[in-house]
Amino acid sequence: ASDARIEIVRQYLEQYNSPLLPFAADLVATSDRYGLDFRLLVAIAQQESNLCKKAPTGTYNCWGWGIHSKGTLGFGNYLEAMDTVGKGLREDYFDKGYVTLPQIMSKYTPNSLGSWAFGVEQFLAEME
Repeated sequence: ASDARIEIVRQYLEQYNSPLLPFAADLVATSDRYGLDFRLLVAIAQQESNLCKKAPTGTYNCWGWGIHSKGTLGFGNYLEAMDTVGKGLREDYFDKGYVTLPQIMSKYTPNSLGSWAFGVEQFLAEME
């Protein structure tokens, strides 16, 4: 039987014409590998880069991972990026007690004042 989660992610990415569309199964597999909600990587990519449509050129960094005043972290491809972000969320956030969206936001994007968590929550809900 096919995994309905992949179809949910695929349809969501298709709806927004995301360059991540061919990676729907990879997004779910990465989420499973790191014990994350299957929608989280997609929702963060939506919040950070309009599902990779506004990511820094040539970086494959749809998640705003390592983007700060000192520069922008880049990746070789989308698979490397999603694995790095998935692993980082598991090890540097969830495993350290940052488990709610406001808690994650306080470390991920501390200057957000709530809008980041609100946006990610809205995008998660769109995939329910």
